[in-house]
Amino acid sequence: MTGIAHTIWLPIFALFYVMVMLHWVRVAANEGRGEDGFFSAGHSLSPWISALVMAGASLTGWFALGGTRLVSEIGFSLPAVLAAGIMLALPGVVFFKRFWIIAERLRVSSQADTFRVYYGSVFLVVVSTVVAVLFAIGFSSLQVRMLSQLAETMTGGAISQLAASVMFGFVLFAGAGIGGMRSIGYFGVVQTVLAFAATAALAVFALFYIGGFEALNGKLLAIAAAPESAHLFNISKVIDFTAGLGRGGEYAASHTGVANLSLAFALMGFQASPLAFKLVLSTRSPNGIAAGQTWVTAGFLGALVVFAIGLTGAAGLADKNLAIAALFERLQEQSPWFAAWIFMGIAAGVQLLAGLSLFVAAEGLVRHIYKPYFHSRLSKRGTVNLTRIAIAVLAALAMVMENIAPVTLSALGSLALPIAFQLWTPLLGVSWLGWITRQAATTGVGFGIAGVILTEPLGYQVLSFFGLELPWGRWPWTIHSALWGMAANLAVVLIISAITDRRIQRTEAREIRHLFSGLLAVRPKARALRSTAWSIAIGWFFLAVGPGLIFGNYAFVAQNGEETVWLLGMPSLWAWSLAAWISGLGLVWFLAYKMEMASPVTVEIPPYEPPLTLRKDQSALERERLRILVITGAIGFVLAALTAFSFGR
Repeated sequence: MTGIAHTIWLPIFALFYVMVMLHWVRVAANEGRGEDGFFSAGHSLSPWISALVMAGASLTGWFALGGTRLVSEIGFSLPAVLAAGIMLALPGVVFFKRFWIIAERLRVSSQADTFRVYYGSVFLVVVSTVVAVLFAIGFSSLQVRMLSQLAETMTGGAISQLAASVMFGFVLFAGAGIGGMRSIGYFGVVQTVLAFAATAALAVFALFYIGGFEALNGKLLAIAAAPESAHLFNISKVIDFTAGLGRGGEYAASHTGVANLSLAFALMGFQASPLAFKLVLSTRSPNGIAAGQTWVTAGFLGALVVFAIGLTGAAGLADKNLAIAALFERLQEQSPWFAAWIFMGIAAGVQLLAGLSLFVAAEGLVRHIYKPYFHSRLSKRGTVNLTRIAIAVLAALAMVMENIAPVTLSALGSLALPIAFQLWTPLLGVSWLGWITRQAATTGVGFGIAGVILTEPLGYQVLSFFGLELPWGRWPWTIHSALWGMAANLAVVLIISAITDRRIQRTEAREIRHLFSGLLAVRPKARALRSTAWSIAIGWFFLAVGPGLIFGNYAFVAQNGEETVWLLGMPSLWAWSLAAWISGLGLVWFLAYKMEMASPVTVEIPPYEPPLTLRKDQSALERERLRILVITGAIGFVLAALTAFSFGR
C-alpha cells in the first residue's frame, strides 16, 4: 500500500467529522438564540443527552491514551484506576439531584452562581472558575498534545504536531464558541458514542494481536514469575513513609494501598468540578440522574474501563510492541482507514472534555467574575460575544502552551483533579451539611488548595524559583496531593464551623435548608438505612480502592506445587478490580435509589422570590476594582521579575 494511502484516511475522516460538527453547531445556534440559550441550552437538554455526555466527558481521552499507558508501564499495581467508573459516578449520586433542585429554586445555572448566591463568597466563585481554567488549559490540553503527536506519527509527518493542534483548536472554538452549551450537548452525544466505540475496538485489536485472552495471561504469568517484574502485579504495602517522589521515594515503590485510595479521591474531583455541574444544570429534569450515574457512568463506562482499558494496557505490558503508540502504528500499517477511525473516536472524547472545559472557563471569567464585579451593565449580547472571545483566547493560549511549554502544561494539568476535589466541602455545605458556615467553607478550600500545591511539582518548583526548598517531594508517604489537600481542608472546616455562629446565614441559604427539611425531606425508610449505607460505603472503599487492596494480591492465586496459578485465568489484582466494579455498581445503585440520593423528583419546585431592593450605581466602584486589579497584576509581575533577577534565575 502506498504512503499516500496510509496518510489520506485521517484527513478524510477529520473532514467528515468537522462537517458533522458544524451541522450540529448550526442546529444548536438556530435553536439557542439569546443569552440563556447560549449559556445553558435554555435548561432544556434531555436527561439522556446529559447522561451520555457526562459519561463521555468522564471517560475523556486520558483513559484510552494515559490509562492504557499506565497499565502497560506499571502493571496492576494501581488498580484504583480500573475502578474509575465507580469513583466517577459517586460524586454525581451525592450532589447532582440536590444541586439541580437548588438551581431550580434559586434560578441559577452554574456551580459558581450557586456559591455566590448561597455563600455570598467571591473566593469560591473565583476557585470554581480557576478549576475550569485548569481543566481547559492543563488537563485537556495535555490530551490534545498527545493526540497531535499521534496524528503526526500516523501521517508520517504530513500533518505536523503544530498543524494538528491548530486544527484541534479551531474545532474546539467552533463547537463551543458558536453553538454554546446546546451544541456541546447535541454533538457531545456523537462524540461519546465515537469515543466508547473506539476504546472498545482498540481493546479488540490488542487482544487479536496478542493471540487471545489465554495467550495474554500466559505472557503475563511469565512476567509475574520473574523476580524483577513481580512488583507489577502486587500492592507493595499499605503505606510507605517516604519523603515523596524526588526526595527518596521512587515511583516504582509508590503504589501502596493508601496511594490507590488517595488517587481514587482525586478521580472523584471530576464530577465535583464546574464542568459536570454545568451539564446537570442545563438539563430540564433531574429524573435521569439516578439511571445515568448508575447504568451509564458506573455501569457501561465502568465496564469499559475495567475490561477494555485494562485489556489494552495488559497487552502493552505483555508485549511492548503493543503499547498504545506502537499499537496505532501497527494498525496504521495493516488497516489505515480503521486506524484513522479509531483515532477520530479517541479524539472525539478528548474534544468533548476540552470543548466543555473551554466553555465553562470562559463563562466563569466573563459571566461570573468580569460582569458582576467589573462591568455589571454589560448587555446580554455583549456577555455572549465577550464569552466567545474568551473561548478563542483560551483555545489559542492552550495551543501555544501545547507546543512551547509542555512542562508547564503538565504541572497545571496535574492540579485540576485534586483542586476540584477540594470543592467537596462547600458542595456538602450547600447540599447536605447546613452546619458548614461560609467562613469554614472558604477557608477550608483555601487551605486545601495550599495542601495540593505544596505536594505537587508546581508548588516546590515555584518555591525553588524564589530560593526556598521543601523537605518533601511529590506525594509524601505515597499519598496523592488530593488527600493531603482534603486533610487540611476538613481540619479547617471542622474547627471554623465549631467556632463560628451557624445561625448567621444568607436568606437564600435559609430557604434551601428549609426546602430540604420540609418539602424534600428524606423519607423515614431511607433515613433508617443511613448507618447501613455508611457501613457499606466505608467497607467498599477500604477493600476496593484502599488498604484492603493488599488482600487482592493473593485472593485469586493458588500454588500448584512450585507453580503459581491464577484461579480466574487473569492477574489477581485485575480480578479484584473486576469484583470491585461489580460490587461498586451495587453501591451506586443502593445510594442512588434506596437512599434516594439521586432518585426521581415527584414534586414541583417553587421558585424563590427574593425581596425587592434598590439597585445602586456600582460603576465607580467597578472602575476602582478594575484599576486595583491591573495595578496589583503589574506589581506582582515586577516583584517576580526582580526576585528572579536577585536570585540569578
